[in-house]
Amino acid sequence: MNKISDIELFNLLKKDVTKRFFESNSASSQDISEWKGQDIVNFQEDVFEKMRSTVSEKWFYTYFKSEFKKLPRIDMLNLLSQYAGYTGWAEFALKQHNDLKTEPKPEIIEEKPEIIPEAVPKEIPTPAKPEENREIKKEVKKKNRIWPIALMSFFGLGIAAVAVYFSFFYQKTYEFCFVDTDRNSRITEPIEITIARKGFTPLELFTEQGCVEFASTEDTLLMTIKSTYYKQDTFKINLHQYQGMETIRLEPDDYKVMLRHYSKSSQSVKERIKMLDSMIADDALIYQVYDNEYFGVEVLSKKQYINLVSLPTSSLKNFTLIEAERKQGKIVKIKFKIHSDEN
Repeated sequence: MNKISDIELFNLLKKDVTKRFFESNSASSQDISEWKGQDIVNFQEDVFEKMRSTVSEKWFYTYFKSEFKKLPRIDMLNLLSQYAGYTGWAEFALKQHNDLKTEPKPEIIEEKPEIIPEAVPKEIPTPAKPEENREIKKEVKKKNRIWPIALMSFFGLGIAAVAVYFSFFYQKTYEFCFVDTDRNSRITEPIEITIARKGFTPLELFTEQGCVEFASTEDTLLMTIKSTYYKQDTFKINLHQYQGMETIRLEPDDYKVMLRHYSKSSQSVKERIKMLDSMIADDALIYQVYDNEYFGVEVLSKKQYINLVSLPTSSLKNFTLIEAERKQGKIVKIKFKIHSDEN
């Protein structure tokens, strides 16, 4: 018996999807790969009406009208399987494999010789005694009480199993990337992402590559973004029309960017001292964080900090600004670290 390949499974799914579409719609061709223009628009609208999610025209051309070498993402397979009437891709694939195993075989009818039963004298039943009748009635009542309880327990377990199944298979994976508004380029600074979830603790994510992926069963969520060199912001994300990787633009915090620049730049010492002195408040709280466990944090004065970052030493290439606060146009708090160079 041959095993169905993934590509063959997807082609079978396309047939079921086409069949579902024609239940309440029409198109210029019975073959979905020949659809174009208004046919595709009608298909997208029908999927959205039934599933509250849809497929892009680019995706339609890639997987329904072209040759492809690998399957689409699992969330799209689940969406199309549900549109075709299944709970998801897993159930659809299992049904196709089972149908392949249970192909009907020709029925062989075996003729048996007719047996004529001999006449057997009927036994006259012995009437039950009153004590036996009472025991039988008790047993019947006991069984009648057990059946409803058993049915309710079975029904409850079924509901729990369905809830677990749907919560697992109906989660979709989303990808978001963060872009610098001024430079229009992907951010490679550390970014902390907090996603609020109804009924659950917030989802905490971290990236230094500019992109994050996460799974969600909700259509709308709140995403709070924190980064050392960018303004903190909270976005209301609507996943209703998600079609692939999406971009979120962050505004740079100009003072923090300037502070980092003049703390690490190769400009003249006088110019660096002048700029830092004008940016930092005289009573600013300045902390240097150390790598070793014996000496964790040191408090510096404004003058000590400016002298430290103004000296042209190679260690400044490892300067990292951890936190900076600004009030009334001046930096009032700085927390930084100079990583030890182990090489």
